[in-house]
Amino acid sequence: MNSNENGASIPVSAVVIGVENLEASLDFYAGTLGLDVVENRTWQGPEFERYWRVPVGTAARCAFIAHGADPVGRIQLMEFDAPDRKLARPPEIRRATGLFNLNIYADDMARDYETLKAQGFNFWSEPAHNNFGPAVGETLEAAFDGPDGVVINLIQLLSDDPKTVIGHIVRFIDGYGRTPTGFTSVVTTAHGVADMEKALEFYYGPLNMTLFIESVLEGPETNRALCLPEDCRTRSVIVQGDHEYGKIALATPLNYEVPDLVPDQAPPNIGYLAQSFQVGDIDAAASACAAVGAQEFSAPTAIDLPGRGQCVSMVVRNPGSGALQELFQVA
Repeated sequence: MNSNENGASIPVSAVVIGVENLEASLDFYAGTLGLDVVENRTWQGPEFERYWRVPVGTAARCAFIAHGADPVGRIQLMEFDAPDRKLARPPEIRRATGLFNLNIYADDMARDYETLKAQGFNFWSEPAHNNFGPAVGETLEAAFDGPDGVVINLIQLLSDDPKTVIGHIVRFIDGYGRTPTGFTSVVTTAHGVADMEKALEFYYGPLNMTLFIESVLEGPETNRALCLPEDCRTRSVIVQGDHEYGKIALATPLNYEVPDLVPDQAPPNIGYLAQSFQVGDIDAAASACAAVGAQEFSAPTAIDLPGRGQCVSMVVRNPGSGALQELFQVA
């Protein structure tokens, strides 16, 4: 069973990030990356408290930001006013179970790398050249610690042959456009899972996503780029919806252990808190989530969501990791 009326495959519509300071985070996402602020608001009240399971009286200053005509790859920033907020991902953690990074396409890696370093962002390494073979193509990539403990991975696409996967994406971006500063919205986002099969049941079931690529990441060079010991082996599965953006890169360790971020990835904390998906039928979504063992965090609720308006929405825990997944139907 899937939760979309026409059986479409559903990409990530938005990522939800708890921020330490809304203005500082907007300086990066709207200022440096050039994404558009769709809505600013203070979100509060009994529905909000029940929905996010925060104490009575809690409020959040929110900014909903996006780029492009489609409801995909957007970002919801939330500064909760609750005391004792905790950073979900300390900077020393570079692989973990839980929601982890945002992949953004960059126009000029050399320029953007120097600009962001000058702004004080900590890159994990210099830009790395990746050759994925003649069918896929080549990239330059560099990850850094973004605002609020969220890892940002910049990717410059180097192949322009439309017969390659990367060349096809280049053609899409040429038509779709970039922000004024040369970036895109969220094209892929990482999710570390403890149980890959259970995680895939959720993405393939309620969301009807499809396989983009699967591989085992291993070898000294690959593991250096992943900040892992040389003998580590990681199962990587990338799933997609019906869009070039909003993919999910799932990863699970095969012969090593990683910390679990999920217990701290919940409101009102600071960090990557949830992935959000627009479904066609929220009742079907609720049934499909129950069928794959996605535990309910908040029941389907009529609620005014930032950047989306009146919706019926629910939040569940991904059965492969426990990470929060929001599913909403626009009213």
